[in-house]
This record gives sequence, structure tokens and C-alpha cells, in this order.
Amino acid sequence: MTALAALAGAAAAQQGDRPMRVVVPFAAGSAPDIVARTLAEPMAAELGAQVVVENMPGAGGLLGVTHVANAAPDGRTVVLSGDAALVMPDPNGVRRYDPQRDLAPISRLVATPNVLVVGGDTTVRDFTDWLAWLRQRPAGRVSYASAGVGTSSHRAGELLAKMTGVEMVHVPSNQSPLPDVVAGRVDLFFANVATAMPLVREGRVRALAVSSLQRTAIAPELPTLAESGLPGFEAIAWFALLAPTATPPEMLARWQRAARGALATTAVKARLQSLGIEPLGESPEELRATIERESRKWAGLIR
Repeated sequence: MTALAALAGAAAAQQGDRPMRVVVPFAAGSAPDIVARTLAEPMAAELGAQVVVENMPGAGGLLGVTHVANAAPDGRTVVLSGDAALVMPDPNGVRRYDPQRDLAPISRLVATPNVLVVGGDTTVRDFTDWLAWLRQRPAGRVSYASAGVGTSSHRAGELLAKMTGVEMVHVPSNQSPLPDVVAGRVDLFFANVATAMPLVREGRVRALAVSSLQRTAIAPELPTLAESGLPGFEAIAWFALLAPTATPPEMLARWQRAARGALATTAVKARLQSLGIEPLGESPEELRATIERESRKWAGLIR
């Protein structure tokens, strides 16, 4: 037994020299990228190895998640996925993995509201007046941007169209659409609050409301859409950590402990909450239940 323990210890030490990898399926500077880079260093202490963040944007998050679903299940590669890649239906067979079969849940890390932003030179000051202006536009002349098909910004735009009866053209992007809003190339965007509020404070875009059921502490002056005449409107973003499905349980447990421990530190909590990002640190079982519940919720809207 002593010899076996020594061999196991040597193997673990050798593995510890190799970095652990967190794949982020979005561009640098995006909300999930901020979360990953905020957690990387404190997680490394628990994991006993350097944690490297690798951006792999494309297809609304599908590219990076597909990469990890097909990665070696050795516990050294995980994905910090957005909710869309895990809960959206796939009627056209575009997705090359099954979220509940090919990925092992580790933790739903954080949740964050989106904020409805329009151009900074928009003359209206609140959502009610802006909606009245929107309804005067010719059918099909209103455009809304998203971070990709199925993302929370896309779902929020579709939910807005459904609840207001305004016909809108969807303009998806693999990069941040905020520059398009600033330049007036699109009329509106449900931007992540962490990336939108700096531009709001600079006056480059105007924020009208948030997409959560409660106001956000980062901008408490902004009303929710639910209190602005659209009762029940909710379309938040959340981000979770997952691994290839055959990853050893002990490695999944190490990642979960590392993530929960990092999220509990004062510095990490303060950093995330200052950006309007709420730390969660859910268990694998809670994440699995969230994926199942959200999949049912959004399937109805997509149909």
C-alpha cells in the first residue's frame, strides 16, 4: 500500500506541473471572461496548479463548449459556459453535443441581469416613452443585437418582441454588439450589466431598464422591465463550470471545491458584485436541476 501511495503521490505531483485549463466560449473582456479571470488565481491554490483561461468564441458559445465536450476527460480541461449552450433547444441539429449526456456539471458560478441599452443620443428618458416611440416605427425597421443565437441577449430580445408586439429584426454577433449600439447601427441590445454600465456612465449608451425581476445593486436607479409595464419579464444570464462527462469524480469534486472557495473569498465577492455579478457557487446537483428547469422554460418561447 505504501508503494502504491508513493506512486499516486508522484503522479499527482507530475500533474500539478501541468496547467489546468478553463475554456471561455466568448471573447476577452466579456462577462464570462471577467468571471474566469477573477477566479483563476484563487482556484489555482486549491487545484495545486496554474489555471489558464483560453478564449474560444464562436457560434454563440457552442464552439468552446463543443471543444470541451470532446476533450480528454482527465480533469484538466473545463468550460465556463453561458446558459444558452446548455438550455436552448436544437431543432436544426447544429449542436454537436448533448448538454446533459456529454458534460458533467460542476457548479453554476454566477448570475447577472442584462440591461436594455439604446444609443446615447436617444432623446427619450424612460422605457415607457421609448416603447411608444418604438411602436411608431414601420414594421421590420427596428433591430436588436445579440451576442449570438440563443444567448440571454437573444432570448431577452425575443421576449420583448413577444410581450410588446413590436416586430424586430435580430442581428447576432460573435463580438460585443455594444459598438453597434453606440454607432447607431442597431436600435437596442440587452447587454450584460458588467460590460454595459461603464459605457452608460460615459454617456455613450443609455440604459432604460434591467431584465431581472429585482433591481440590480450596481445601478439601483434603473427599473426592471417587470415594473415598467411588462409584468413577469425575466431574462438573466448565468455561467457555469462543466467538464467532459467521463471526468473522474474526484477531479470534478476538486474543481467544485476550488470554485466555491474562490467565490467565497472577500476579494472575489467584492470584485464580482461591483460589476453587478452575483456569486452563486451551486452544487453539481443544483446545476443539473437548473439546466433541466431552464430547458423547459425556454423551449416554449422558441417554439
